[in-house]
Amino acid sequence: MLGRIAGKSIGELCGEVVRHEIPVYVASGKRNTTPEEEIEYLRELAAKSGSKALKFRVGGRMSRNADAMPGRTETLIKLVGKTFGGSYAIHADSNSSYDVPQAIRVGRLLEDIKAIHYEEPCQFDHLEEMKEVADALTIPVAAGEQEFSDWRFRWMIANRAVDIVQPDLHYYGGMIRSVRVARMAAAAKMATTIHISGGFGFVYMLHFASCIEDPGKYQEYKLGIEKYGSWFETPIRVKDGKMNVPAGPGVGIKDLAGVIKGAKEV
Repeated sequence: MLGRIAGKSIGELCGEVVRHEIPVYVASGKRNTTPEEEIEYLRELAAKSGSKALKFRVGGRMSRNADAMPGRTETLIKLVGKTFGGSYAIHADSNSSYDVPQAIRVGRLLEDIKAIHYEEPCQFDHLEEMKEVADALTIPVAAGEQEFSDWRFRWMIANRAVDIVQPDLHYYGGMIRSVRVARMAAAAKMATTIHISGGFGFVYMLHFASCIEDPGKYQEYKLGIEKYGSWFETPIRVKDGKMNVPAGPGVGIKDLAGVIKGAKEV
């Protein structure tokens, strides 16, 4: 609403827009696939998006070292490296699956295939454990998607508990609070690559990444833009693994009445 009144995009309201295209990775949310099935699914995601970056899930999700199925993680990491290594930027998400020793062991496997992003290796609020893992590994460790505390983000950044901070624009309370985190991180020479919880999260992600100093190399894309991209002034498209930032005021929707009608039809 403020953007429409001022005639400015959300990115312009939160700071100067410094980039108009955002590189994205495509993410698999599956853990019920065999390693072979997951490889085929990742191929499908990459083909649909044109992205040269992808993310898959390891561990059992908040499972304290239990795998989703016996041997899945180790086999999958090796297969991902064999299939995509050298051609794709590889990300992996543990979703708080490990204690420190196991998190480091899995991190070493990811380093072997030259992955560039290891997300939430330990329980999300065990920041000292996260720091131990980040200190032990060369692969960048990311976390923060479930965080709601300004104090803990400050601690995370001041003590370099992670290499990449990941506030969720919905869970953490919006653009302004998250931009504050990004500015703290930038002062410490750290990237802020936000977490997307769904819905129109990808639109807010585009505006956020357009105006902060360092959003990291890639932002998450969960497919589906073809349903909504035409709603925006300067339609949002994915081309060569990049999404363009909406140029219109506010979130950039060009015809609110048409969108409401279209949403009802969808």
